Amino acid sequence: MRTYCTVFALLFLAVSGLQAGVIFSDNFDSGASAQWGNQVGSWAASGGVYDATSPSTTPDARSLLPFNLSDFEVDVDTTQIGDGGVWLRATNAPGTTVGATGVLLVISPDQDDIYWYVVTDGSSYGSPINSASLSPKTHSYRIIVSGNVYSVFVAPQPTARTTLTTSAFSSGLTGLSDFQADGFDNFVLTDDSGVPEPATFGLAALGLGLLALARQRLRKA
Repeated sequence: MRTYCTVFALLFLAVSGLQAGVIFSDNFDSGASAQWGNQVGSWAASGGVYDATSPSTTPDARSLLPFNLSDFEVDVDTTQIGDGGVWLRATNAPGTTVGATGVLLVISPDQDDIYWYVVTDGSSYGSPINSASLSPKTHSYRIIVSGNVYSVFVAPQPTARTTLTTSAFSSGLTGLSDFQADGFDNFVLTDDSGVPEPATFGLAALGLGLLALARQRLRKA
């Protein structure tokens, strides 16, 4: 019995050690990190603000990071009144109209709204999905991507401002998009892929408990 308790303790510690971790952050105070892809738009950092010096929509002016992730979180601030956004589970698609596929969260303080695009083949953005209002103009955002659900929280509100459910993409890159004089600061990327579901702990305890019980009964037989 003591052996099984020891195994359970080790398993619990191993599972509980699989926690989310920050894998990238940039406050742009000393320029932009070399890990930014700067695919389109001639992105640059100045005065702690990162944006495209040549913003555009076709192709999308974007700067993606080199991390292929499934479940993750993005924290980012907008600093200017403009129109841009955050790419989620994206893939570069050279030669297409948009230039990328993936989910694009559009942050448009200029238009006082926020919404989603699901870009499946790069030929077009498609129609805006689940639009929500924004006020005041600049914000701090937390975007959570978990399974098929995409959620965005606008500080200081504790509930999601808007969500999207789609199974179109299972993993991909994340980064920034600049349509019109948008600006970004305090970007933090957290990998949630290794975080176990809450049921994991219960299943581990149940399995080991049953194993110990069976061993105990065999001893009595």
